[in-house]
Amino acid sequence: MTETTPIVVDKFGGSVLRSPRDVAAAVEAVVEQRQAGLRPVVVVSAFEGVTDTILAAAAVLLPDGGHSLRQPHHAADSALARETDRALATGEALSAALFALGLQARGVPARSFSGAEAGIRTAAAHLGAEVRRVYSRPLRGALAGGLVPVVAGFQGVGTHGELTTLGRGGTDLSAVVLAVAIRAERCELFKDTGGIMEADPNLVPGARFLEVVDARQLELLAELGSEVVHPVAVRRARRGRLRMVVRALDASKPMTEVLPGRRRGTAPAPACLLLAVDRKERIARISLLGPAALMPELLPLPAHGAGSFDEGGLRVVWADVPVDQAAPAARAVHAAVMAGT
Repeated sequence: MTETTPIVVDKFGGSVLRSPRDVAAAVEAVVEQRQAGLRPVVVVSAFEGVTDTILAAAAVLLPDGGHSLRQPHHAADSALARETDRALATGEALSAALFALGLQARGVPARSFSGAEAGIRTAAAHLGAEVRRVYSRPLRGALAGGLVPVVAGFQGVGTHGELTTLGRGGTDLSAVVLAVAIRAERCELFKDTGGIMEADPNLVPGARFLEVVDARQLELLAELGSEVVHPVAVRRARRGRLRMVVRALDASKPMTEVLPGRRRGTAPAPACLLLAVDRKERIARISLLGPAALMPELLPLPAHGAGSFDEGGLRVVWADVPVDQAAPAARAVHAAVMAGT
């Protein structure tokens, strides 16, 4: 492989990494990329449930049950947040080391990196620090040496010199900022559900896969409550003109390409409608998102509140319903407005 060999950044989330057996399957996907003539960089989350287990343990030890730590962006001098960050980061560090071991066992030279070792620099804050800068030299050096870098996602080092974490969904963000910094050909996000669907299939069984989606539309969908991809990660990818692919481990399953914006000589992403459901304690907000010409004025639901707004050439129409009615409300909107588009 040479300096011109395309780089692909692979992000494996906790829903894909449920056990060491799942790590072995993910390792095989990376080995296949190497055999196909690519230079992979791997970014991993903790095993499924590990982060919640660590937070639950911290909650038992704290007098307020950990309530104060559920709020993001703690000050750099917060001793409790510092130690919580260090505890949380162990989950991704374990996944990275095991993944590197798996690659080495398959004859692929690999090395695990912490977020700090990979060059991720953040603001001086804890539990949701903002990524300020990424130094590409560590990963470029590893790639030049024929290694597959395996980076612990969700973490970096702050300007105060301390380990920091990036908040929920932060491994998506780690993968994207690294991919932009090293000028990767694309960033592949491996999810248990595979590609992006027009609605949550757990709520709307008839939801369809989307082969292509516009990054601005996906970013807004994430801000409305969808948990498909971290909204800041999509924003960074869009601004960095980075191609993303959302896919399952099984390459035969449908995958979605996220286009960062229209490029010269390329067609825009096809217009589509997307549905987000954001649950609160008692209320769920059902939001339909799409081009204004395809959108209804109101959602066909009995609602506690309703409205609409325009943003970036897109329109959002929303309605609030009791949280126990979220699933039937989502199915009703899909059947009435989306099924025929």
